[in-house]
Amino acid sequence: YKRVIIREIPAQATRRALVERGDIHLAFEVPAKDAKEMKDKGSAVVGGAPIDNCLHVLCPNLNFEPFKDKRVRQAIAYALPYEQIFQQAAYGRGAPMWGGKAAAPSEISWPQPFPYKTDIDKAKDLIAQTAFKGGFEVPLAFDLGTAEWGEPAALLIQEGLAKIGIKTTIEKVPGANWRTVALVEKKLPLHLENFGGWLNTPCYYFFWAYIKGALFNSSNYDDAEMKALIDETLHMETADPDYAPKIKRMIAKAFDDVPRIPLWQPYLDSAMRKDVDGYTSWFHRQPDMRFMKPRKG
Repeated sequence: YKRVIIREIPAQATRRALVERGDIHLAFEVPAKDAKEMKDKGSAVVGGAPIDNCLHVLCPNLNFEPFKDKRVRQAIAYALPYEQIFQQAAYGRGAPMWGGKAAAPSEISWPQPFPYKTDIDKAKDLIAQTAFKGGFEVPLAFDLGTAEWGEPAALLIQEGLAKIGIKTTIEKVPGANWRTVALVEKKLPLHLENFGGWLNTPCYYFFWAYIKGALFNSSNYDDAEMKALIDETLHMETADPDYAPKIKRMIAKAFDDVPRIPLWQPYLDSAMRKDVDGYTSWFHRQPDMRFMKPRKG
């Protein structure tokens, strides 16, 4: 294309209508619901790929007394209705992050599925081992700026946790306030969060999300061994023979301590007219028009 015109269209419904009618060539960052519907209808070409080093997660805040007990966090991980959340909040647009086969990772790929699945009996057994076997109440917050997946996920999480005696009240936090209360003040007891690192290595993700005081460690997780592992691997060559064993240990601790409970790795979806060719998904999450061109024939 010799000329590129960028139009900012606030309403997603309008963006969808424009691309389906063929009035625009590309709609970028399409919500999962629209991506699935357009793909199923064949009304537009949908290009989607998992966002590198990105996860949608449920975060129990370790400053909240019940969540200081690892068994409570693990019980929550077993109580979540993962498949329902994936279908009703992600519309199947992403990579599932539950159902891992082993308690310890066999490889260093990241993200990778955690070794949890929906198992209410196991969740009840874990809760029964704690001082909170009678249940407790906790607010469950999500960012209104990501309500398209946050709200349905929160409602399904609320239903799942009720089965093990955890009563949640859903709080909808305005997007303008979210960064302050969730990431800076870190005062939300239980909340949905997402973070993606531009550098596609596990140590980079862990640096931002698993060290005390790090911006995206909204769970207030603090573990000396984890911090030491992150410090050691962050500037280490990935070919170093010590790198893989240390990364595996980091991931194993994330599995066991579970301060962040992964739900799925989201897709970055774009919708295009059927005569557009050359679209490529990039780690920086922006379209690169240099390679896009009219489709021949």
